[in-house]
Amino acid sequence: MPGFLQRLFAPRWRHADPRIRQEAIAGLTVERDREKLETLLRDDNIEVRHAALARLATPERYQTLLATLEPGDPLYRTLLDTLTGKERTLLSLEQRLQVVETLDDPTLLTHVASQADNQQLRLAALERISDEQTLIEQACQNSIAGVRQAASRRIDSDEGLERLAREARRDKQIMRSARDRLNQRRDQRREQDARQQRRDDLIQAMTRLSDQPWEPMLPARYRHLVREWRSLADDADEAQRQKFHQVEQLTSTRVIEHDNAQREERAREQAMDMARRDSQRIIGSLEQALKDLEHRATLDAQDVAQLQAHFRLQAEQWRDLTDRIAPSQEDQKRFEALLQKASELTSAWQRFEEHEQALRSAIDSRDFQTIKRLKRTIAWPDGLPCPTLLTHLPEPAAPTDSASSSRSTLDPDQFQQSLDQLESQLDRGELQEATRLLDSLMQRRQRLPLEKRDSLQTRLNQLGQRTHELRDWRNFAAAPKREQLIEGMEGLAAADMDEPARDQQHRRLVRDWKALGDAAASRERSTRFRQASDRVREQLAGFYQRRDQQRETNLAERERLCEQLETLINHTAATSDPDSLRTIRDRAREAWRQWSPVPRARENELRQRFTRSLRALQTLIDQQARAVAQAKQALVDEIRELEEADIDDERRADRAKTLQTRWRELGRAPRGEEQALWRAFRQHCDAIFERRNAQRNQQRQQRDSRLDQMQALIDRMDQWFPATAADQIILDEAEREADALMPLPNGPRTDGMLKRWEGILRDRRERLDRLALGSLAERWQQWQPLLEAHVAADSRALKGEPADNVDTPLPLSSRALEAHRLRNERRASGEQAKAREWLEHLRVHLSVLVDAPLGSEDSSRRLDVQVARLNDAMGNMPGPMEEIEQLQYRLLASGPIDHDDWQRVAPRIESLMAMLQGFDTND
Repeated sequence: MPGFLQRLFAPRWRHADPRIRQEAIAGLTVERDREKLETLLRDDNIEVRHAALARLATPERYQTLLATLEPGDPLYRTLLDTLTGKERTLLSLEQRLQVVETLDDPTLLTHVASQADNQQLRLAALERISDEQTLIEQACQNSIAGVRQAASRRIDSDEGLERLAREARRDKQIMRSARDRLNQRRDQRREQDARQQRRDDLIQAMTRLSDQPWEPMLPARYRHLVREWRSLADDADEAQRQKFHQVEQLTSTRVIEHDNAQREERAREQAMDMARRDSQRIIGSLEQALKDLEHRATLDAQDVAQLQAHFRLQAEQWRDLTDRIAPSQEDQKRFEALLQKASELTSAWQRFEEHEQALRSAIDSRDFQTIKRLKRTIAWPDGLPCPTLLTHLPEPAAPTDSASSSRSTLDPDQFQQSLDQLESQLDRGELQEATRLLDSLMQRRQRLPLEKRDSLQTRLNQLGQRTHELRDWRNFAAAPKREQLIEGMEGLAAADMDEPARDQQHRRLVRDWKALGDAAASRERSTRFRQASDRVREQLAGFYQRRDQQRETNLAERERLCEQLETLINHTAATSDPDSLRTIRDRAREAWRQWSPVPRARENELRQRFTRSLRALQTLIDQQARAVAQAKQALVDEIRELEEADIDDERRADRAKTLQTRWRELGRAPRGEEQALWRAFRQHCDAIFERRNAQRNQQRQQRDSRLDQMQALIDRMDQWFPATAADQIILDEAEREADALMPLPNGPRTDGMLKRWEGILRDRRERLDRLALGSLAERWQQWQPLLEAHVAADSRALKGEPADNVDTPLPLSSRALEAHRLRNERRASGEQAKAREWLEHLRVHLSVLVDAPLGSEDSSRRLDVQVARLNDAMGNMPGPMEEIEQLQYRLLASGPIDHDDWQRVAPRIESLMAMLQGFDTND
């Protein structure tokens, strides 16, 4: 088909006119015409491509095209322009962010970060950039401040920060931030070095602490070093950690061992205090028990059993107490007296129980002789309550006369009190006492007055009824209990258990059986219980034998222990350490408790022997402790004199440490004196060390004050810049002020301050030198009219005219006036050739000073200048400034010079003088 027809019948999206193709795109749909739109994406016309891309614009499509197209492709440029917003955007901001978050090409990301029309889009692209050089360029050149700052925050290397501080001129904040971060890193490195050095110092300090003799402040210093190490241990290397751990373990072991010893000593002292309190408690408890018993009207078996049990318990506690500490003689005597009194009561009760049945028979038979004899046999102690039966013993009948009859009549009130006592006993369930009192009242009722007998007889009958009911109930309640105890004893004989548990259970059953008294007692039950008990005893025969053997062994060991203590007491040196003796005493008590029990027949005798030995040992300890107390009192007096002595605080503290060592070597004084002496000694020690610490703090404050003054001086001079050469006075005054503050204390801060100070001085001197050189160059310009006048006068004099002096209106210094005077004198007497040669010499000299190039024709003059300067150096060679100033005076004084010679040399001298502005006086 001819081309005309093809163009005629071609679809509109393939029309030759770009406008028609662009209009045709509006009629295409993505679902049906995707391939056509894909083709139009490659169109040569940018508008057509843009229209086609607008129909296909999705984040996924952008991602695919940007990943497959070459950077030179026109469509690639269209994608970039629409993505960055240079052209009309086809995607929303969220979709463009989605596209940027998938990009990986550094060039593409850099373009988006630099050209995007939205800060959020640029920041998203910046997040995908990892190259530090690209980040530096973005931080320096990006047009959005937020992007520049985000890029600068991601620069982490020192080189990058240095470059950023140099090149980020567009954003002063970024420059300052980079400079601050660099300074912070340098400070951190310096701090790390300081921390490293401090850790080494801590290791050395801990090493010295582990080797030095013990002193009271050693644990506090140890804990201080450990706390400081923990604050510095985060960035420590493994070698330092291991080294510190080793020396810390050594010191910790010493501290723990000393703390354990102190803790054990305190525990021993507390145990002694507790034992003393226990002894007072035991004696008080026994006295109270006897006092309560004395206030009772009558006494029964239960009261005696309770008293025996209470005294037995307190005696066991007293034995345990004496195993820990030897009681005082007064407490021992009080305990033995109370024990003797209780023993008398118990013996009297045993005698009463033995003769109770015979006494009742005698009372029933009214055998007054037997009653009297049995009363003497029982011999109940005076001052103690007695059983009811002994309280109301019958007496022989009185004579029958009226007087005797009146005397034999009972007092109704007394009889009423006895009835009240009987009722009280019944209320408390005291059956035996109530029975005895009832029997006594029944015997005495016939002697009541007739007018009171009936009423009292009625109440007595009621109480008798209650007594019988209580006896019946007691027998009823006790019978099951006795059967239970019998079954328990028979079961114990057949049970399979270890011997100690069997013995303990057997003793408990026997004790419960005896506690029942005669309630529900019968011969058959007693026989069964006794037979079962005998079988248990046969089973425990071996256990009893081994227990007896162990008791004999314990007895032998306790006897040996007593012999050792007696030998020690008899052969102890006068200078024995009281602490060692205290240790022996405590170990002896532990050994005494360990070798227990012993046979009861020898226990009291051996206990008294051990108590005497401990008491003698304690006396020896007290003697030695008093000697220690005297020595420590002397140390207190000595350290008091040391505190008042007029010597240096450091020497005073060293001597106090020596006295502390002597204090520790002495041992312990008696407890109360030890604490008082230690408080006094410690008070003086604290005062001495506080004075030393105050002196150190004052010195430290003075050092810190000098540092602060030096820092203020540095800050002041850092902000000061000289304006004229006359400001040299200010710099000299600052140097004198700094010299007055020297020397500064050693340390990183001082090193940094001195380096900064030297840099400031060097910079200000250079500035002043440059200002002084400028002033010299300016003065040379001011001298030009005077020089021209001298040259004109010299020219006239060389032509034979009169040698007139030249006057000057300029305010010249004394040296300049002297040079001016010499110039006038040389005009009449000087030689032109020598003056011309000297002028050339001065020109070469000036060239050498300002380091200007010289020609080969000036080589000989240069050598002369150098030789002359070396000769000057043999004496007192002036500085560059003074040498240039002297050279100006020589130029002013040199003559006579005619106009031609001066015009030939003057331009070169002018140029050399102009070079003074760039002249470095440090060369």
